[in-house]
Amino acid sequence: MLRSMDTAQTDSISEAPAAPQEERTARHLRMLARAAEIQMEIMEATRTEAVEAPQPGVDYCRRIDVIAKSLRLTLLLEDKFANHRDDRRKGTAKREAAQEDRHALRVKLAMLAAAYEVSGDQEEVDRRATEVCERVERPEVAELIEASRAEVAVAALCRRWGYPVRVERWLEMADEAMEKLGFLPSEDGEDDPPEAPPKPRPASARKPRPPDTG
Repeated sequence: MLRSMDTAQTDSISEAPAAPQEERTARHLRMLARAAEIQMEIMEATRTEAVEAPQPGVDYCRRIDVIAKSLRLTLLLEDKFANHRDDRRKGTAKREAAQEDRHALRVKLAMLAAAYEVSGDQEEVDRRATEVCERVERPEVAELIEASRAEVAVAALCRRWGYPVRVERWLEMADEAMEKLGFLPSEDGEDDPPEAPPKPRPASARKPRPPDTG
């Protein structure tokens, strides 16, 4: 009966979903903090005993030294876990910021493509491009871009600024520009193949060696 209960408990534990990494790290930090507290309590109790009621034959300095080494290891582990958690959070924040920057750049390039397509001459292109660059930096426009999918943001800005609502066309041109700028991988995902090495010339085309006169 006891074995069946243990087996059932083991199965339930193995079937339980793994906790997220952040939750596990937080639990480990709490455990290490508690371990450090316990070691400090033992050290305090050892000091009290050594001062108030020392036992014969007990090396209290040695005992405290062992506890201190264990405490240092615990603190090092705690610091390692904390730094690892902070690094992971920074990495996540950087990735999210990069995604937001690419999203905003994609919408901006799409609107620049629309401005380019509807302009008649270079002077009008420059004027419209300047207007787009200024408008996308306004807080209300930046908020719209951040809170919306690219298709929704481009459609809304086209209507607001009087451009043709050709969302797919503008975003396609934006993606092409981002690929050229290096913000997106190429469609095939491969570099151009290296040039083939030159083929050796046939034997008939090679120059004959001069006779050895030595």
